Amino acid sequence: MKNFCIKFFLLSFLLLNLTIAANSKNQSLRIGAILPLTGDYQELGNKILKTFELTIFELSNVDVTLIPFDNNSTEAGTRFAFKELQTQRVDIVLGPIFMKNLLSITQEENFSKYIFISLSNNNVGLPSNVITFGINLDSQILALSSTINDKNKKKIFFADNSEFSMNVLKRIEEIKIPLSSKYQYSNFDEISEKAKMATSYNYRHKKLLNLIAELKKSDNSNDQAKVKSLEKKDTLGGVGYQQIIVPLFDDDLISVVSFFDYYDVNYKEATFVTLNQWFNQKLLLEPSLQNIIFPSINYANFQELNKKLKENYNIEISNIEILAYDIIPLLVSSWYDKKNDFFSTEDFVGKEFRGKSGIFKINNQNYADRKLDLYQIKNKSFVKIN
Repeated sequence: MKNFCIKFFLLSFLLLNLTIAANSKNQSLRIGAILPLTGDYQELGNKILKTFELTIFELSNVDVTLIPFDNNSTEAGTRFAFKELQTQRVDIVLGPIFMKNLLSITQEENFSKYIFISLSNNNVGLPSNVITFGINLDSQILALSSTINDKNKKKIFFADNSEFSMNVLKRIEEIKIPLSSKYQYSNFDEISEKAKMATSYNYRHKKLLNLIAELKKSDNSNDQAKVKSLEKKDTLGGVGYQQIIVPLFDDDLISVVSFFDYYDVNYKEATFVTLNQWFNQKLLLEPSLQNIIFPSINYANFQELNKKLKENYNIEISNIEILAYDIIPLLVSSWYDKKNDFFSTEDFVGKEFRGKSGIFKINNQNYADRKLDLYQIKNKSFVKIN
């Protein structure tokens, strides 16, 4: 992963330079956006569209036209939207949001004639004309490296057996993070049993019962007092690790950490480490998630955009809207910098930017490397720890 040490472009306020450049251009920038404006993901799609509109409004001195195309949240809809898009003059395409929808049009005629910028974080097997703008796994692991590389803390891995979790495990092993144990479950019903195994609950419970039985044989009053104290516990002794890597989200994350707590391993005994949670407020309500660590974009900027969306559209951020907020300035700056009359991926690769989502650079594999911050839940708040 290349470091972030060269000249920054301030995306949010390029207005002076962009205005000068815009005056030398005869042609406006026309952006096509394939979004789920109806269907299962219409709420997210419409929030992203509003974010694009807000950004263009704030870049009022530049000539940008946004043309949305509804993919109805489906692959078939995406193919139809792409056909509709080709009837317009479009310089670049934003979306589709989900990689499966984008891949559904790779065999369509004229696909290779456009540059696509997707909000997906999938960076595996990308077509050469696709740039992914999401928060990818490499950026998250890099942000966590100082935490999970601590050789003085033994750690375990606990997750489902999804393709994503398998990729996380593979990446952790590739960078040689030592794991004491690995636990994976295939469905919700298995979480309890796997958590019991990971916490050595049966052994620690039996150890407690054996000690209580032994002390009860004693006539010593101090031993009898210990018995009363021990009978209030479920286990005896701790576990042999200090970190638990749990790359899960939403209810799955809450369930796993709650089961660990139920089996007497909580944030007092070990630190839970997870991936980007988009500052999900629901996580603050779960006591067992206290002290959990995760990487993410800048929270203050996240809150600032959330405030703008509330004031202008009476909506709140779901998650990736803040990434969408940075895309339009990126396109505009690249449009007025480019040498040809059309976009190519070379217009984006290698440049480093500072946007509302933080510092990022499009690498030569066509995805965004991001410098993320680390956050920890403390006293029902998200606290930046680096």
